[in-house]
Amino acid sequence: MMASEPVARAVAEEVGRWGSMKQTGVSLRYMMEFGSVPTDRNLLLSAQFLHKELPIRIARRALELESLPFGLSAKPAILKVSTPPLR
Repeated sequence: MMASEPVARAVAEEVGRWGSMKQTGVSLRYMMEFGSVPTDRNLLLSAQFLHKELPIRIARRALELESLPFGLSAKPAILKVSTPPLR
């Protein structure tokens, strides 16, 4: 077993955990009203929301890409956006 396999398994479990959480719905009207007054408080609230919400939304998109029908998740264009670049 390669050393990266436990890491990959741990990442997959973490993505599954975040992806199973419910997204918070935000209407366009709310975003427009909230963003129209960029106070320090609103900026802090926005940052806190993103800190909580982005991992959930990114994980859900990753899971959706993985579960595309008809083998689409193995297509080169999908692999290009769903596979992290090598460093």
